Amino acid sequence: MSKSIDYNYKSIVRIPARALKPKKIFLGSFFILIALAFHDICAYLAFAAEGMDLSLAFADYGFFPLRLFAFDSSLASFLYYCLGFVLSGLTLMTGLTAIAIIDIEEVRGNPFMSFAKALKYSLSKIKQLLLSELAIAVFVAFIVILFLILGLITRIPYLGEFIYSVFFFFPGFIVAILTAIVILAGILSILIIPAATALDRNSETFNSLLELFLTITRQPIRWILFTAYSLIAAKICSFIYAYFAFRSVQLLKFGASLGGGEKIGDTIASGMNHLPWEGELVKFITNIFPGVDFAFDVSCLAVGAPGNPSGYLMAISLFLVFLTVSGYLFSIVATGQAYSLIVLKYIRDEHKVGAEKPLFFEDQPVNPAIDNSTNEMNK
Repeated sequence: MSKSIDYNYKSIVRIPARALKPKKIFLGSFFILIALAFHDICAYLAFAAEGMDLSLAFADYGFFPLRLFAFDSSLASFLYYCLGFVLSGLTLMTGLTAIAIIDIEEVRGNPFMSFAKALKYSLSKIKQLLLSELAIAVFVAFIVILFLILGLITRIPYLGEFIYSVFFFFPGFIVAILTAIVILAGILSILIIPAATALDRNSETFNSLLELFLTITRQPIRWILFTAYSLIAAKICSFIYAYFAFRSVQLLKFGASLGGGEKIGDTIASGMNHLPWEGELVKFITNIFPGVDFAFDVSCLAVGAPGNPSGYLMAISLFLVFLTVSGYLFSIVATGQAYSLIVLKYIRDEHKVGAEKPLFFEDQPVNPAIDNSTNEMNK
């Protein structure tokens, strides 16, 4: 039985509540962690290719080299910008797909999509996600080659400049403006393609690309408004989640200190000092919105005697707390894109995703009908 939803802004408004589900938050946290791992590996490979001392680099950046680096060697630049960004970006897109399929299946009438099924489904869509992005990249590269050839024509003595001038507006300018739209679509595809892939029942790359271009050409204003709302809601709601997580850690510390004494505070302080809690990422999480001076301070958790041997294990636990905050933010963005495409698909084509059959669930009667013919033969 399909879920009854409003195919309008009302479904968009409820995105933060729909994203607040453990399996979605854990999926978001899981894929963020994998993306961070890919980024770290490629960053340190780039440091090694640049000839840097990895021990010194790790002392400076630890597990969170979350900044843009400039490299002199081509190999280091390739490892960091091409390989690292591609792997991390593809991982995050896979995570968006995993969360989107949970929402889409729920709209279709399957509220029981599990973490494992969503994970398995998203991994099966990596090829489709990659081919969609490659199709856009290959098209842009082909146009650049054509412009390169057009530029070479100008080297023809006497006639080159005249030929270039004749073809400048048509087809040159027309093709260029269409290519600019494709490049814009390629940038926005990071958000749209995962939800479009989850909506596609046939696993065809063309369908994902078609949904992408129909969204940005026929419903751009609504998509921008829906996406802007989901991004703003993701930041504000994740801040609220982070605040309650912080207070929960404080409560856990206070309650345990009644029995464990100062050792509890020292253990937590040791864990905090193994993490970049004074970094920009933590400031972003603990502040309600960029540009607004309204935040809470986590430095009180770092007060104590550091050096506890269990500090490394505590650092992992505290990191997981921060990770769930990012996972909830990620879940809101993914849920926002899923419901945006569901609503826009209805506005554009009057197609109700809720009328489709679920991919992973069939409604079975609790008491199957009895075959009377079999009973008669037994008699």
